[in-house]
Amino acid sequence: MTSKSSSLFADLRQKETSEIEAMYETALAQLSTTENQLLDLYRKKKIHSETIKFAVSKTTQIPNMKGQTEDALVELAIEQKEDFDLHLARRDALVERLLVPRHRVVHAMGEFHEKLTTPLNPTESISLATEMEHFARFFELQAMLQIYSEEQDVQTSLHRARSNLLETIKAVNKNDRRLAQLINQHRSNAKKQRTEAGRLKAYLEKMNASPVIPVPEPNPEVNERLLAGQALTMEEFASMLEHGGLTELDSKKVPSNKPKQRNKKSNRGTKPRRSQRQTPSRKRD
Repeated sequence: MTSKSSSLFADLRQKETSEIEAMYETALAQLSTTENQLLDLYRKKKIHSETIKFAVSKTTQIPNMKGQTEDALVELAIEQKEDFDLHLARRDALVERLLVPRHRVVHAMGEFHEKLTTPLNPTESISLATEMEHFARFFELQAMLQIYSEEQDVQTSLHRARSNLLETIKAVNKNDRRLAQLINQHRSNAKKQRTEAGRLKAYLEKMNASPVIPVPEPNPEVNERLLAGQALTMEEFASMLEHGGLTELDSKKVPSNKPKQRNKKSNRGTKPRRSQRQTPSRKRD
């Protein structure tokens, strides 16, 4: 134990107590700076993760930027997501009003046009009522197609808003990964600085020069995970669908193939019992 202690403080034995006290104060200042930077990184990563979840519709809650430093990229992503939702609602309202999607309208018009223009044999002629019904249906589809043509900017604007949001979220996700790397680096540095401060404090106490300022406890907010979330993959970015915008990918639970263990009954160590012959009791005289 003595040799281990001497090797731990070997570099301090030739230094003056005042110099070691100055080293201890410097170590505490560095530790405080690192933990403050680490806490700021945790908060930034939380904002980035919440922004990604909001952009891909995993949550409807807008990230709270109150008290945080301004991040132009995060603010742009939130603004583009709100703009995308407006265009999506406009497109859905148009489809709900016309009931039939545009590609089906075009296909149905082609079928009715062929029925109305194809020459028929006298034996295959249709009735006047059927022909009037076909014309009415054709003109109805033509009017619906005209509305879709007039509202062509709805689909164009939605596609543009989707593309812009996708590119911005890719950049936010890239920053989120970078912040995760910085957090790991700062946590490692803080651990080393705390160990060094504890070593200096232990040596000062050993030399009967106990420092007034103790080594501070780790910040509980830094130790906590803060539920920062995970960065997204490119597959999740590609999940932007036509009728639902950005959708989340549900993680399917894989059934466990582990066989159920049967409770084995313990074998009782009982000895075989021999049946004893019961002799009739003698009659009393």
